[in-house]
Amino acid sequence: MDNQSGGNTPIDADTRRSAWLFALYRVFVAAVLLLLGLFPDTPLGLHLVTPQFYAVIATAYLAFALVAAAFAWRCTHNPDTTSLTRIALIGGAGDGIGLIALLIVSGGVGAGIGLLLVPALVAAVLLSSARFALTLAAIATLALLLAEGVSALFLHPADTAITQAGLLGATLFAAGLLARQFARRAGETRAQVERQEVDLANLAELNAQIIARMSAGVIAVDPDGYIRSINEAARRLLPPRPGRHLSSLSPSVARVIRDWQRNGMPTTSQQLPGDRDQPALRIRLAPLGDRGDQGSLLILEDAAELQRQAQAGKLQALGRLTASIAHEIRNPLGAISHSAQLLGESPDLKPHDQRLLDIINNQSKRVNELISNVLSLSRRDAGGRERLNLQETLDRFAEEFCGALQLPRETLHARIEPADSEIQFDPSQLNQILWNLCSNARIHGGHDQPDSPPIVLRGGAGQVARVVSLDVIDAGPGISAEQEKDLFEPFVSGRAGGTGLGLYISRMLCENNGASLEYVHTPIGGCFRILFAPLETDSPKEQGA
Repeated sequence: MDNQSGGNTPIDADTRRSAWLFALYRVFVAAVLLLLGLFPDTPLGLHLVTPQFYAVIATAYLAFALVAAAFAWRCTHNPDTTSLTRIALIGGAGDGIGLIALLIVSGGVGAGIGLLLVPALVAAVLLSSARFALTLAAIATLALLLAEGVSALFLHPADTAITQAGLLGATLFAAGLLARQFARRAGETRAQVERQEVDLANLAELNAQIIARMSAGVIAVDPDGYIRSINEAARRLLPPRPGRHLSSLSPSVARVIRDWQRNGMPTTSQQLPGDRDQPALRIRLAPLGDRGDQGSLLILEDAAELQRQAQAGKLQALGRLTASIAHEIRNPLGAISHSAQLLGESPDLKPHDQRLLDIINNQSKRVNELISNVLSLSRRDAGGRERLNLQETLDRFAEEFCGALQLPRETLHARIEPADSEIQFDPSQLNQILWNLCSNARIHGGHDQPDSPPIVLRGGAGQVARVVSLDVIDAGPGISAEQEKDLFEPFVSGRAGGTGLGLYISRMLCENNGASLEYVHTPIGGCFRILFAPLETDSPKEQGA
């Protein structure tokens, strides 16, 4: 076809197979023609004018067919041995010479051998370049007319069939034109298919690149649980174990799939608790093929990261809320508070009116506290991080906290081991976090009585997860699992009058400084634990130096 016209173009498998099959057809035709000439007395035998020449020519044509078949067989095993155009043209030339020579010695066109030129011409056109179709048809027609003329002049003058030769030539032209049209259509179709294959390959490569770079883990498994494909994000989320079966990589994820398959394989999302080998995951499952007959698709996401994104969304919402309430509420609230203070200075104020003023003042302070907390959260930034000695920082905070609340210094006990443990944090934000946590400890931990044990701030470098940690420990009984679920949610408070923003703001400020805040269960109750980020090698202060 058109794309095969090059001298050394590799041949595709289908075309090589077609060339090999036509070579076998040529051997069969040559063998039959030889047998028909050797046994002329049979019902199918030929009435030959020169039998001796016929046998020689038929034997030579059979030998050529065998050689051509050998080359075609070699080409099927090694597509670079020769070009398709060369094989087709040599084969077509051999067919034309052999069949026309047999036609001459067998009595001309009337013997019927000339009809075999039609499939030979069509095969030569299809297996070579289509632009040779008319040239091959013209050569075959001229050779046919010349052969009929030679036969009429020298071998059997009384039995001429010039008209039949002309009709056969017209048939050759028609067959050549049809073969050329078919070859061109086939070439266009093949080119379109090749373009589509390239597009599909590019699309598959693009999909593979997208999946490989996705932050979510993607795993495709077959119906037996063997992994077909897995991206890098999934390998980071799952334990680094060898094996192609999902159960060898993560037995807990494999159990989720088995339970999901038993439930009918609906498209669903499930939460998988974390353990020491892998983090908590959210797994989305979908069947591949008809009802999962081709396997399952798993999309894994880090539940902690999803929670962080959700918290970031809440923070954005709080920021938008802040811009509104700071102007719409704080100004009239200030006017209300100021008016209540002026009214409280009146000498004619009665006792029940004073109680109403106290309510106004208390509620105004509460609303102002809520606004201040939200504003402090929206204005937070990481630009004020400093390298701090944790023990010295906690000692200063203890003096400030106990002094402001008029508490004995023994109410707050700070112990850091080793004493030179350092962190990188914004001092004002750390002070706000510690204030919130210690205030919660006083209120909920039973430290508001004179004989209550002290609030303990305990931690240091390398005690938890190879980083600097700090535990805020109170004497309370801890919190229940039901309370823990919403412990860090904004506007959710466990006491009357609470805003529910203290712990939420504390966690957000920790994350703003690269740290984390979590509630940890202990044998005697529980505590809040801060895990500080590792120290940067080049802090902003050091760079300025």
